[in-house]
Amino acid sequence: MIPLGAVEFSPTDIAILLAILTFGSIVLALPATLTLAWVGYRRGTLRRPANALGYWLGGTALSVTTTALAAQQGAGWFAVPLGWIPTLLVAVALNPRWTPNAS
Repeated sequence: MIPLGAVEFSPTDIAILLAILTFGSIVLALPATLTLAWVGYRRGTLRRPANALGYWLGGTALSVTTTALAAQQGAGWFAVPLGWIPTLLVAVALNPRWTPNAS
């Protein structure tokens, strides 16, 4: 049977939908955010895992926000790789360069 009225969601339904969307967007952002986390690990001096976690959280926020903005502009599924671009550019800019020893 096809419902003819407005669809109403309970607060539990809304919470489940938001959790699924949040988890899905974090998973879709992993290719870029893990790259930035690796850069953060390499840049760390004292607490490398904590530094990597901070870079990952920042990269996730940047990537998810950019993906949401691209999706609002009608990019469809192209919004996902478009969301990776700023995070990957930050990773390239912050990537520590390897320099050989002078000796």
